[in-house]
Amino acid sequence: MKKLLFLITILTAFACKTESSNIPENFDYGKVENGVYTNNYFKMRMPFDATWDVQSVEEREEISELGRDLIADEDLKRALDASTINNATLFTAYKYELGSTLGYNPSISLIAENINQFPQVKRGKDYLVEAQKLMEQMQLDYTFNYVDEPKVMDNYSFDILEVDVDYLGSQFNQQYMSTITKGFSLLIVISYDTDAQREELEALVNNIVFSEGRSKKKS
Repeated sequence: MKKLLFLITILTAFACKTESSNIPENFDYGKVENGVYTNNYFKMRMPFDATWDVQSVEEREEISELGRDLIADEDLKRALDASTINNATLFTAYKYELGSTLGYNPSISLIAENINQFPQVKRGKDYLVEAQKLMEQMQLDYTFNYVDEPKVMDNYSFDILEVDVDYLGSQFNQQYMSTITKGFSLLIVISYDTDAQREELEALVNNIVFSEGRSKKKS
């Protein structure tokens, strides 16, 4: 089971480092208190079930390192290492404590990546296209589907990429939701393998509130 967990980090091309030369000094990684994640930089608030297993920085790093150990392609490893200077994993939570369930453990992650060096990335879909290119280098069995209509949360518009993954005979699904704000791609990733899990995670995403934002026009 634990080998599957690294895909949530690796498939998005992010490591879980908490220091970055391209992260603004006033950047806020957010905090968790009484079953609510808040982030002042992105002006967001996400209530969640407090029984979920929220990962510490150290736990996220452990999963990230496990993922690197399982990647054979040295060029891809170097690309992932380079990505650490641009990104921050803000929040990761699993429904169950790691190692406590024999079935798939649904999860949600919030990730921010500085895109100031990537002028071709104008909106969430542009970012997701680049993420897809990286996933295709991993030589796993994928099915990709871009959702036509973005998901609107307050004044933010998130483009959505649905990914079906077959890893060593184990199938699971992910949704990548990206919007561009303050020079970052703000990415929400949910992972699941049943409709019931997907519905629970989508309900969690629907509870996210932004106190400010701006609409993104569709291309």
